Amino acid sequence: MSYEIETISELAATVIAGIDYGIIEARWIPTGSLGLPLFGRFSYYHVGLLLLMLVVSTALAWSHLQWIFEDRKKYVLYVCAAALPLSLLVEDATWFVTRSQPIGYSEWTMIRPGWGVNLGFTWLPFWYLGTIAWGVIMLYLSRRYAERGYQAYRTRMGLSTKPV
Repeated sequence: MSYEIETISELAATVIAGIDYGIIEARWIPTGSLGLPLFGRFSYYHVGLLLLMLVVSTALAWSHLQWIFEDRKKYVLYVCAAALPLSLLVEDATWFVTRSQPIGYSEWTMIRPGWGVNLGFTWLPFWYLGTIAWGVIMLYLSRRYAERGYQAYRTRMGLSTKPV
């Protein structure tokens, strides 16, 4: 049960940070007037966003650093691998919701014009679908490794490995 609570806490912190940054970016960062000097696609505030989301999405790893060196490292790393892209997705979607603006055919978030699914009222970028699929796979793998780590711990402690 503790793994589920930790995973939910990690994802809740990730979603909250994504929403916060999305609102800040939509309301107070003049995204339209900033250039895109990094790779012709990103501005300097994107680096700040990435660093913030990296810190938030790896909070589980920092709070359980000893697990990285034990048999539960895969669980922690998979949860963190799911959290980072999901936080960027939440931030991006929040930007559009905050501005009450649908995602258009040629929006910056589409990567290339038309790289998405037209839902009629908005576009759903392909990278959203890929991010959701990635997150689900990483969380599935984290659960598998959490169960293995729990079983190994109980075996090492001489406790019953049967479910309670």
